[in-house]
Amino acid sequence: MPTADCRCNACGHTFVHLTFKGDDITPVCPRCKDRDVHVKKDPDRFMAGPGLGSMITDVPKGPS
Repeated sequence: MPTADCRCNACGHTFVHLTFKGDDITPVCPRCKDRDVHVKKDPDRFMAGPGLGSMITDVPKGPS
């Protein structure tokens, strides 16, 4: 899942925001709840972790 580095212009808090395809929602600062946030998107940076597909294929098969 792509991520974006964000910095709140109001309080200076930095945080990472998950972005989704077609997502036009402006991130909100988790500290002060302000929407004046500078977003730096990096298309090569992704949040790693198992997806739903890997979870389904990793389930052992039982008797059928």
